[in-house]
Amino acid sequence: MLIGGLNLAMLLPYWISQLCGGLIGAALAKAVSPEERFWNASGAAFVTVREQGQVRGAVVAELILTALLALAVCMGAINEKTRGPLAPFSIGFAVTADILAGGAVSGACMNPARAFGPAVMASHWDFHWVYWLGPLLGSLLVGVLIRFIIGDGKTRLIFKGR
Repeated sequence: MLIGGLNLAMLLPYWISQLCGGLIGAALAKAVSPEERFWNASGAAFVTVREQGQVRGAVVAELILTALLALAVCMGAINEKTRGPLAPFSIGFAVTADILAGGAVSGACMNPARAFGPAVMASHWDFHWVYWLGPLLGSLLVGVLIRFIIGDGKTRLIFKGR
């Protein structure tokens, strides 16, 4: 929304569909996984941050991981000056790099909906807010960067009279 890709009227339906998608994905994963594998899966994210001492690192990791992914999406697929045919590759590479770099630190969710589904399925909410705060801050950072610094004519806010 900050860079002009989504209007305000579609924001709430978009959030709801994202959360429903995360919930459906987690429900399917739980349905096809043996019980002990579901509870021990690092893909559930909530098994990564277990104590207060890990929170700061997890929030920073989620912020950085989300920012990298959002930059890949915005610059590869949305920005008219930089988008190109390799956008899917760059986005997939960003996701892969994020998972490899941040999986052990925070679970590498990069999207609150990705953490929401497993939390509901496992009824485990300890440190769940980490997976909302980090991505929110990371996406706001990218929105500000693109809107004020690196965006194209469509996405960059241009100050008149300065």
